[in-house]
Amino acid sequence: MEYSVTKMVKKEGSGVRYLSLGVMTYVYVVGELSHFLLGIVSRPMSQELHYGDHACLPNPNISLQSDECRPLDATSCNDLLEGDNQTTCVWDYSGLGLQYQVLAGPAFVAVFTTAGVIIGVISDRFNRKLVVLVCCMALTLATGLTGAAMAYWQLVILRMIMGAGESAFTPACSSMISDMFPESRRALALGIFNWGVYFGYGLSYAVGNFITAENIADMGWRWSYIVTGMMGVVATLLFFLVVKEPPRSSQAEVRSVAQLADNPITTSKASGSDSEDSDTEMHNNVAKSIAMSPTGSQSKQGLLGGRSGPKEVAKALFKPPMLMLALAACIRHTAGFSWAYNTQLYFLTYYPSFNIGLWVMGASIIGGSLGVAMGGFVSDRLVKKIGIRARLYVLAGSQLIATPFAAGVLFFPPPGAFFSLLGAYIFAEMWFGVLFAVLLELVPDTVQSTSIAVFLFVMNNVGGNVPVVVDPLSHLLTYRGALYIMYPGMYLASSVFFFLTSFLV
Repeated sequence: MEYSVTKMVKKEGSGVRYLSLGVMTYVYVVGELSHFLLGIVSRPMSQELHYGDHACLPNPNISLQSDECRPLDATSCNDLLEGDNQTTCVWDYSGLGLQYQVLAGPAFVAVFTTAGVIIGVISDRFNRKLVVLVCCMALTLATGLTGAAMAYWQLVILRMIMGAGESAFTPACSSMISDMFPESRRALALGIFNWGVYFGYGLSYAVGNFITAENIADMGWRWSYIVTGMMGVVATLLFFLVVKEPPRSSQAEVRSVAQLADNPITTSKASGSDSEDSDTEMHNNVAKSIAMSPTGSQSKQGLLGGRSGPKEVAKALFKPPMLMLALAACIRHTAGFSWAYNTQLYFLTYYPSFNIGLWVMGASIIGGSLGVAMGGFVSDRLVKKIGIRARLYVLAGSQLIATPFAAGVLFFPPPGAFFSLLGAYIFAEMWFGVLFAVLLELVPDTVQSTSIAVFLFVMNNVGGNVPVVVDPLSHLLTYRGALYIMYPGMYLASSVFFFLTSFLV
């Protein structure tokens, strides 16, 4: 009877954990959708709010769309307009230019990375659920208000608030997931959480294109942000109602020691009911620690005595394994950003008549989701047999396998390029959840959120800025040649450095 009750409680606890994981993933989806929506609706936004560069564009008021407008200058475009207002081309804001780059880059990324470090420190000291809840509310408010923006400067401020809001999701939620799930399930759980990147990015194409095209109440692109803001309201309510702040690992270990000391027989029976359960794994680990310690005991003060100041963060990050891991992650992130920044431009340059929207959305959602889940599943199975090095082998192997698929994206014409892109996503995106599982296992529990935030700060700034070398490389070689180096080439380089990291762990 005692065995059945214990087993039922454990199953219920596991269900609550996965429900919380689902809600956190949905919150991340909304954050990434809000992040990437700008790139999809920038053209109609710029035409209404008047920012960025002008270009000769296909006339949106006619059904026939032509690629002949693109090479025309202002004079040629305007000459056509003087003769017939229903010409195939119009001279208007293109949605690109320096002001767009400021919105897409510094206005979001600079605040996102800086606020992430600050919020990571706060998360290590205060209730993580409250931190994420406040940030989700800020993101939702900024996204909804973007749909009501009337000037460019308002967009800049709202993008900064979006960046600050989303900055809490990865460090705080990753730390919470680490405390919710045992080591044997942690990478898979983090992989599921990181589905938010691919679903959010993929959905931005659907929301940005289809909602804007409906032109609800003659508000066009504004409804894309309003709908995303509504999704944010749902995310905020679900997070408040469903997700509970889990006890941090050190606190859970203290309770385990107390339970082992007070009732070792009951704890032993509970352990037999489900060898995969997080509480059981915690009990077993603590029991082993007690048995192997010189004194045969472990005090509560020793378990809770961890510190979380800047020195502890520096000690955690400035170690050879962490430095090598950071280098590998920066190289891998550079590959991802190099392709993301140039996807649209590459296909416009070499295949201007091919519509990539649905293809990119499908490859991102299907390939990315399969990749992160597969990476977590494989590494969680191997880590039981090999240890933490197994995760690094998965990181190295996945990027190595992804390299020829990424090269195929640049080699084959559409639609073959997109089937190769699907394969590249499946293997390349195995890395993100596994990377955070390695991070969480290498740093002390007391500085997890801060360490992840600092790591992300470095990774995002390096990976987000190095792709600018695509331009000078394209002048030395060709545009496609530059992308061969910065996309599949960087995958291959990251594979080498992930493998080298395994020797330092």
